[in-house]
Amino acid sequence: MNGTVTLFLLVLVGSFIFSTLLAQIPRLRVPMAVSYTLFGILIQLHGGLNPAASGWINHLGDVGLLFLMFLSGLEVDPSLLQPRAWQGGRAHPLGIAAFIFCTTLLTSFALSWGVSRWADAPVHPWLLTLLFATTSLGVILPVLDEADLLGSEYGQVLLLCALLADLCTMLLVSLFVSARTTGSLRGVLIALVVIPAAWACFQLARWAQRVRRLRALAGDLQQRVRAALALVALFCAIADFTGAEPIIGSFVAGILVSALPFAFKRELADACHTLGYGFLIPVFFISVGLRFDPGILESDALWTWLPVLLTMAFVVKLVPAWHLRRWFGRRRAIAAGLLLSSRLSLVIAVAEIGVRIGALPAAVSQAIVLVAVVTCLVSPVLFLSML
Repeated sequence: MNGTVTLFLLVLVGSFIFSTLLAQIPRLRVPMAVSYTLFGILIQLHGGLNPAASGWINHLGDVGLLFLMFLSGLEVDPSLLQPRAWQGGRAHPLGIAAFIFCTTLLTSFALSWGVSRWADAPVHPWLLTLLFATTSLGVILPVLDEADLLGSEYGQVLLLCALLADLCTMLLVSLFVSARTTGSLRGVLIALVVIPAAWACFQLARWAQRVRRLRALAGDLQQRVRAALALVALFCAIADFTGAEPIIGSFVAGILVSALPFAFKRELADACHTLGYGFLIPVFFISVGLRFDPGILESDALWTWLPVLLTMAFVVKLVPAWHLRRWFGRRRAIAAGLLLSSRLSLVIAVAEIGVRIGALPAAVSQAIVLVAVVTCLVSPVLFLSML
């Protein structure tokens, strides 16, 4: 075994030990996502890894992100998307999530417009609006899973809020970048092909379930797990080929598996959770920490922008989340706003795109990266403390 593989394995062992010890701190329940990200940042601050080992972790981290989005879709309860109301006069969960996202967009645009007028450098208010409207589903899902809230009404509403924010902002950012760079929306429309493809695949699978010979091909649990992984690969390839983000394809594949009724469904979900949370997803969070650039801490403009953007990051989520007090109480409404303030990979990617197309200055982009790291570290801890 060469030194690169040995170093890679040592990183995995060290991250497990670090996260386990961090979880034992009294009165501080550090989520798995936070602890593994912190471990990656600590490695980066102390000189990082050699390029070969970092390449291993980054590539596996990309797979971990795709698998995390697949599990996100798998956790969606399809019955919540049906046009019915909750018992007890409660509003529809998807309606609540849509209201919170629209309110977030309005709040974010108001603050972004004010910041763009105050800033010396050119800051595009629409891109800044989308940056702060998003939510990191990759952080929220593991936190809800650890807190055993995914099966509750409260957890499903938060999951739908995160899903809607992630999907809508991904599509709106694609629309913004396409319109600004090419002036055409054709690329965005082609990127949406993955959605009708998923619907067609769902109808084909339901037809196949009614044919005995085709139903017999499903096989045992292991065969069905392999089929689910092949479905993820297929939809990621479709999304990538059409110009969409592969994470949209993996998320759609998760919803498709969740919506299909079949035997061994609960066992398949458990097997996917074991593979994801036991190996691939921790590697993704380590890779996020390894991508942190310590050099941004030396910029003077960064520390001017940081408090402004950090305040915006929490305000644009806390104000809309206050609407949840009608059903879950004030404490849980504030906790929801804190958790939804988590931002990570999508924000970092969009900030880099903003600099490239001239919509954001470099100082603002660097401050947004640091805000994303701070919110993904602080928000889950504050959420669990509020609960």
